[in-house]
Amino acid sequence: NEVIPSLIILYLAYLCKLTSLCNRIELQPDEVAAFQCRSSCRQRALEITCILFNYIETLQIDCCTCAPAPLQLLACGYFSCAPIAPSLTVDLQLLELVKTLFVHITPDMTAWCETLKVFLAGCGYQLTTKVSQASVLNFGHLDQYYCRIIFAINSVTPIIGTVYSA
Repeated sequence: NEVIPSLIILYLAYLCKLTSLCNRIELQPDEVAAFQCRSSCRQRALEITCILFNYIETLQIDCCTCAPAPLQLLACGYFSCAPIAPSLTVDLQLLELVKTLFVHITPDMTAWCETLKVFLAGCGYQLTTKVSQASVLNFGHLDQYYCRIIFAINSVTPIIGTVYSA
């Protein structure tokens, strides 16, 4: 209940900086520092599989209560599959494609995940066994979280919803 609301402002800031989801942006060093722990919290190292349109990368981050993984990932243009300790994250551009696709066809998360795995395998990438087995469940959660943010933005501020839909 706390994670989704905490992501809304950062998501909107990311969209404003991008002006659209057509291009990826690279964070400047001072922007990266804003999402790192500044106190002596107990940190947890996470290795996260990141899925983009045509490749997979592995990202390693240190997270804690004041620098949670979802905020760090969203600042980099990724949306995490879990609110606490994600093992999978998806590029916002790809997630926007999935959201738009499922508006126009019957949602089938299993078919989508299998298609994505086959497509990425054709590009020479292979999902790890741990992520691969849970990809449908993780991607389903990720899609739910992402849609909750979009719904919250559209219901809270009609102007933002109008700008976002354009």
